[in-house]
Amino acid sequence: MLRSCFFALLLVGATACSQRSYSTRALVPQALTQHKLVAILPFEVQIDKLSLEPITYVGQDVSPEEMDKRRQRWEEKQQEQRKIVAYQLQHELLKQLVLRQAKHPYSVQFQKVAETNSRLERAGITYANLNDHSMAELKAALGVDAVLSGETTLFQPLPNGVAVALLMLTNVGVPQSEVLTNVTIHDCQSGELVWKFDHQQVGELSSSPATLARVLVRNSARTFPYRR
Repeated sequence: MLRSCFFALLLVGATACSQRSYSTRALVPQALTQHKLVAILPFEVQIDKLSLEPITYVGQDVSPEEMDKRRQRWEEKQQEQRKIVAYQLQHELLKQLVLRQAKHPYSVQFQKVAETNSRLERAGITYANLNDHSMAELKAALGVDAVLSGETTLFQPLPNGVAVALLMLTNVGVPQSEVLTNVTIHDCQSGELVWKFDHQQVGELSSSPATLARVLVRNSARTFPYRR
């Protein structure tokens, strides 16, 4: 597995300060009280950043077929990066919840990530088709009362070096990098969404999935539903 340094490639604004905002709400509080075992799923990750492949080969004698191949390789690399980050966030979120649980006990236990992923694999549920399965199917595969899942969108308008060069040459800034994340808990019995946490960060971004996981757990701590 590639190292989490992929996150370090995200743009850091030269002059802008990091801005964070978040909101949270419990949608079905009574369902949350019935949960005993919760599984954490791999995150759904979207990466929105500029491909410099067409720019790199401007002025070179590159055939359209070769350009298509290079663009396809770039897209495949992006897909692999999304999957890597998805599983890193799954691991890091569990780690942060367990660390907090040592000081502030929860009323539930969290299924180990290795067991969650092993159960999903045995049931034929992959990262690619995870969203195609119902809560009933996930409950049967995982044997849990609820699933905690997340979606993260990473927006990087330009790679760091290009953005800095543009700023120096034109004195015109580029749109800031942004991370949008929402974390949800679904009740496996009813399939209902029972808790939701939304987080946004603009400007100087987290340098690793571990940092993002710490921010998510810390900022949602006061309203996280399983506190005793």
